[in-house]
Amino acid sequence: MTEIITPNEFGTITEKKIIDFQKIIGFELPDDYSKFLKLYNGGKTKFDSLKIYNRKKEEIWSFGYLFGIHNKEYWASIFWAMKSLENRIPNEFLPIADNNGGDYYVMNLSKEKFGQIFIWNHDNESVKNGTKYYKNLTFLFNSFSELLQNLTIDNKKIDITIIETDDDFIIS
Repeated sequence: MTEIITPNEFGTITEKKIIDFQKIIGFELPDDYSKFLKLYNGGKTKFDSLKIYNRKKEEIWSFGYLFGIHNKEYWASIFWAMKSLENRIPNEFLPIADNNGGDYYVMNLSKEKFGQIFIWNHDNESVKNGTKYYKNLTFLFNSFSELLQNLTIDNKKIDITIIETDDDFIIS
């Protein structure tokens, strides 16, 4: 498992709560994801990016917060993410994290693609009901564990320091 720097920030989760959650969504959760929720219930990782292989080329994509099962802070709640994406994503997908830019990392819970991870792109979402719209979903990983293994730190981010000197600014 990856290192979570804010484990159980909004409370711990029990097996019973996970079972209750599965009843609410109408799908079972993969074992690796259930285990993660029991240990951490979402949280911020020490990594800010995700390594993706797009057309055999490595890319680094932004990665935000892994949602937990709680009704506390909206930006960290899987319930809020589900509500926000209601009728915008197919029913068999569960939002599990954000990318800090309006897109979501989602998990497919259907029997055919159980546990696979996709990115849901908000720029290309359906203008009508999105519950049967798949064109803005891109496959990324076969499992939640694989997603965690590809978390990374983006070393190419530029740090800008602004130093005030009279009326001029120096960017270093």
